[in-house]
Amino acid sequence: MYICVCKGIKESDVENLGRAGITCPKKLAATLGIDDKDNCCGRCLNKINDLVTIASREYKKHSTSVQV
Repeated sequence: MYICVCKGIKESDVENLGRAGITCPKKLAATLGIDDKDNCCGRCLNKINDLVTIASREYKKHSTSVQV
């Protein structure tokens, strides 16, 4: 599912970032390019908490599956 149409960001993109350990709101926004006020509408930045939730969920899944 698309999260940001103007940047072409999908939920799976956010999940991949979570698996890579990127769950901080500022890092997510910068990595996804949604903090670019000149080239992004800003709607998805208003929902950054939802993106953090998605990324954190994937991080937790990934980190528990790799533990020995």
